[in-house]
Amino acid sequence: MAATTTIAEKTLREMRLTVASASNLYVPRLRADDDPGGQAGFSDLFMLDCGGDFPDAAAYRLGLEYIFEGYLLHYGQSRLLEHDDSDFSLLAGDYMYASGLATIATLKDLTCIDALADLVQLCAYVHCESLDRALAMNAWAITTIRLARHALGAHVRFDRLSDMVWRNGDNGHELTVLLDGLTRIQGLYRKDRLADFNRILYDMDSYFGAEA
Repeated sequence: MAATTTIAEKTLREMRLTVASASNLYVPRLRADDDPGGQAGFSDLFMLDCGGDFPDAAAYRLGLEYIFEGYLLHYGQSRLLEHDDSDFSLLAGDYMYASGLATIATLKDLTCIDALADLVQLCAYVHCESLDRALAMNAWAITTIRLARHALGAHVRFDRLSDMVWRNGDNGHELTVLLDGLTRIQGLYRKDRLADFNRILYDMDSYFGAEA
């Protein structure tokens, strides 16, 4: 029996075609469709929390995965491209960030653009200051679930996560606990889906080396 294709796998295949046509620079570095490097992504978390497809879902899931791919090219292991050169990783990562924001911009959703730009800023800070990577992943999870609720028309309070970091200093452990607590206090995790959420996040941990 064939394995079920996940939302992230479907989205990455769409991205692979777009990236291949964007520049000859990327073509020889594209990973194979069945590359064991990983196929998990935050579009899985987004669609799981949304509870199913809806008219603008494709733009949201593509935007999320492009931006997460940019993050991985800068700080982890890309799911789409082989990247053993720091200059290439920086260039390709910036391309992915720009593609993600451009995709979201088609929705004219300024709240979403601002939340994702803040997420990129926060992740850069976490890695530049050598803070606990779990802080960045928690921020990704919080932002993804907030955007899922927002996309379905729910009123969501978008406190800027980077502002919270600036207020609380540079203690990576304390900030990780703070964001983890915020996730639960705001009720962003649905109890009946905790196992699925944790599985998705666990799968993505493989995108980082032991010293990441």
